[in-house]
Amino acid sequence: MKALLVPVLALTCGNVFAEEDLTPDPSDLTQVNSFANVVADSEDTMKVIVGVAGQYNEGNSFMGLIDHGVNTKTGAQNSRVRYFQVFDVETSIMPQIGGSIDYMKGWKHKGMETNIVALGGIAKITTPWSNVSIYPNAALVTGDITHKTSGTGMKQSIDGYQANIFGSIALSEDGNYIMLQPQWMDTNVGSKLEVRTSYGHPLTSDGKTWVDFNHIYTKVEGSGPLKNFGAETDNKFEIGLSYYF
Repeated sequence: MKALLVPVLALTCGNVFAEEDLTPDPSDLTQVNSFANVVADSEDTMKVIVGVAGQYNEGNSFMGLIDHGVNTKTGAQNSRVRYFQVFDVETSIMPQIGGSIDYMKGWKHKGMETNIVALGGIAKITTPWSNVSIYPNAALVTGDITHKTSGTGMKQSIDGYQANIFGSIALSEDGNYIMLQPQWMDTNVGSKLEVRTSYGHPLTSDGKTWVDFNHIYTKVEGSGPLKNFGAETDNKFEIGLSYYF
C-alpha cells in the first residue's frame, strides 16, 4: 500500500513568501530566495530541487520550484513542478497570504503511475514571540492513479484535501532553527498523517550554504477502493544540503 499511497499523499508546501535583500533564513517561510538543494534519505532516495524567486512589483512576489527524486534500489521516480504567488496585506494578525498550484507525477512505483494536481493557500500568522512563526496551509487535491500491473491500464480518480501547520522556532542569532510540521490528508483512496521535524544549521557566515536534518513519521491508510490495504506506519530520516543565490 505504501508504494501506492505515498506518491498520492506526498503534497506539501515549501517556502512560499518573499522579502527583499535578506540573508537567507530557511526558518522564515515569509522569505524566498533562489536556491539549489540536494537531499538523501534513509530509504535510498536521492532528490534534487531548484527554486527561482522574484517580484512582479513591491508586495507581489513569486517562486517556481522543480524537483526530481529517484530511489536508487527500486527505480521509483517522482517529479514535481510548483508555482507560488504571494501578497503583502495590511493586517497585524496575518501580514502575508499566498496561493499555489502544484503538479506531481510518480512512476515505476511497483507498476503504479500517479498524476496529481493541488491548488492551495498559505498565510503567515503573527505570534507574541519574535522567534516563533506559524503558517497554516490548506489545499484541494485531484488526479488519478494508473494501475499498470493490472494489464488493462485501469485508472482510479483521486479527490481530497490537505491541511498543514508549519511551526518555526529560531534558536539563535547564528540561524539555527527547529521546524515542526504536522500534516493531515484525506482522499477517496486513503488518508495520511505525517509529522516532520527538522533542524537546520548554516555552514557559512553569509548564510548561503545550509545543512538540515529531518525525521518524518508517516501513517497511511487505504479507504474506498483501497480499503483492503489496511494501514502502514513509517519512520524516515533525511539529510539535505542547500545553496542560496
